[in-house]
Amino acid sequence: MMKRPYLIAVAAGLAVIVLAAVALFFYALRPANAASSSTVVFEVTSGEGFRVVAGNLYASHLIRSAQAFDLFALAGGKALSLRPGRYRLSASMSAGEILGVLSNPSATETTVTIPEGMNLYAIDGILSRALVIHPGDLIGFHADGNLEGKLFPDTYQFYTDTTASSVVQELMDNFDAKALPVLNADPANAERNLILASILEKEVPDPKDQAVVAGILLKRMAAKMPLDVDATVCYAKLLAHPTSTASCYPLTALDFTLDSPYNTYLYRGLPPGPIGNPGLSAIAAAMHPESSPYWYYLSDPKTGKTIFAKTLDEQNQNRVKYLESD
Repeated sequence: MMKRPYLIAVAAGLAVIVLAAVALFFYALRPANAASSSTVVFEVTSGEGFRVVAGNLYASHLIRSAQAFDLFALAGGKALSLRPGRYRLSASMSAGEILGVLSNPSATETTVTIPEGMNLYAIDGILSRALVIHPGDLIGFHADGNLEGKLFPDTYQFYTDTTASSVVQELMDNFDAKALPVLNADPANAERNLILASILEKEVPDPKDQAVVAGILLKRMAAKMPLDVDATVCYAKLLAHPTSTASCYPLTALDFTLDSPYNTYLYRGLPPGPIGNPGLSAIAAAMHPESSPYWYYLSDPKTGKTIFAKTLDEQNQNRVKYLESD
């Protein structure tokens, strides 16, 4: 028969082991790197078991222990609740925080704002950085149809890893609901006004000035003068080099010789399609151009203000004053 002191010692030893195991378990659930300020994109694919997910988290240095994560997920009843999708995670998150993200349906939802004037290449970047689509999905979808101008700028709610077709449908449905009724007030010129609005959105920040510039451009078209719009040259450059990340500005002499129907220095009239996706104010300005004595305009790069000119001499003086000054 064991002596009582021996039993007490054994019990105490077991208690120490249990406490140490518990302490080690909770230590393993702490952030892998509490000082980390960076995030990584972590993907859970359909059909992956939670043990595979835990192993991938560990391999990505996001958790301290795959085994501890397994036990924690099982104990919390969330082992079978991990949802496929792409997530932004950080090593500064605890295992509990990571598990909460991976098992929370709302974690796969994101709010995306598309500013006025963005072209579809820029929108592709916005959506892919938000993990809504993969890079190039929207551009690839555009190859099968003319989307530019109809991806209405607004704030949207999307799920991560949404198909390009679903994204396009939502943006174009919004265009049909908000922009199309306005454009259809002048159905004969709806396409022209959309193209003109896309130019105004890129060229002129002030809505009142947009209406004046709309009048200038339409007047130049009627006079068979080239529009000479820098933003269209930028779009031509983008189409020629869609993967380039270099800034379009300042434009060079070579840029103005680019042979593209979007180059309004070489080709008279409006380009064949929109150069971006305008908002309602630019569309309204295109449809209600303001008559003025001006034939020319430029943008002050320091203030963004539109500077108007009545003659070519005055325009050239403005170029020296605003574009070539120190």
